[in-house]
Amino acid sequence: METKRDIERFIDEIKYGRLDRRQIMRIMASAGIASFVFPTGRAKAQEDPLMLYTWAGYEVPEMHQEFIDKYGSSPDYSTWGDEEEAEIKMRSGFEPDMVMPCSYKVVKWTDLGILRPIDETRLEHWDEIIPTLYNVPDTVLEGRRMWVPAWWGLTSVTFRTDICPEYVPVDAHTWGILWDEKYSGRLSMIDSLIDGVMVAAIYSGAADPFNMTPEETEVCKQLMVRQKPLLRFYTNDNSGWQQALASGELVAADSWNDTILNLSNQGVPSMFMQPKEGAMTWTCGLGLTNWLSPEQETMAYDLMNAYLSVDTGIYWVETFGMGHSNKNVYANFSADDLTKRGLTPGDIDAYIAAGHFQATIKNEPELQAMYEQVKAGI
Repeated sequence: METKRDIERFIDEIKYGRLDRRQIMRIMASAGIASFVFPTGRAKAQEDPLMLYTWAGYEVPEMHQEFIDKYGSSPDYSTWGDEEEAEIKMRSGFEPDMVMPCSYKVVKWTDLGILRPIDETRLEHWDEIIPTLYNVPDTVLEGRRMWVPAWWGLTSVTFRTDICPEYVPVDAHTWGILWDEKYSGRLSMIDSLIDGVMVAAIYSGAADPFNMTPEETEVCKQLMVRQKPLLRFYTNDNSGWQQALASGELVAADSWNDTILNLSNQGVPSMFMQPKEGAMTWTCGLGLTNWLSPEQETMAYDLMNAYLSVDTGIYWVETFGMGHSNKNVYANFSADDLTKRGLTPGDIDAYIAAGHFQATIKNEPELQAMYEQVKAGI
């Protein structure tokens, strides 16, 4: 079984050279290597350091400075490429103390015995959370809170306003741009079930995109079959689709908030849509695992509190261009700053609630098999 000490010893043998952590993670992900631990130091008087399993990039000190101020160093981190990879690794024996799944994984990870209930009274910033995020679907199970929201954003369409001017008026915003035949070969979709297939499900008009009937699934499949020859590519490479939009190789892309921030910073004429069919609202956050020891509980809640703080939220919104769950973050940004990030200077609560909240995909195996058939042209 892979232990924390084994992983640390393995990391100690790696020579970083000129590569920073994010570069190393990108190279490893492209090579198909699962996840890695970044030993970032020991907390005071802690022989068995706290381990957080999460996405690459979330380990930077600016994301948990309150924890560092209290303990003198960061916890240990292991990073995953996606949640499916993380699930396989944990089911194979890897036992982190905390995890950062998105909301649609909470039910499954609870059923697998990974997550344990959270005591809201130990969350120092709990009364600062955006109200809509208190009740994200499938995160409070049988009266027990299994997860807390930390980040949110939208999956929507970023498009070139100079190339697709007909889609600029707000009443013309639609997912249908990604099926527009006159832009054949210059469109892209995120290569995933949740951010790809569910987009097609929303556009298809399914009553509940996350729990489609067989008839709705077939309609969704035919939409994807029709779309496939129009696409430049399916991709999970965020920087890749951003570069393609900037160059004009793409005119529209299924994307996240940070895309419009990066394009705006480059002066690329572009817009992040609010599709009339509804954008998709995603929320990711923090969970405690059943491997967390009683001795580590206080540290775990301190780390959770650090991630939910205003200072962390300011860094997150400023750097990544996506939303933070602490409602007091947004007063630190101008209306223009928020608009540039695909957020809103208006009512954040209503803005979030207007989208389709990601939820547990009820027929996931069936949809995954369908998706693979579409991509394979079967």
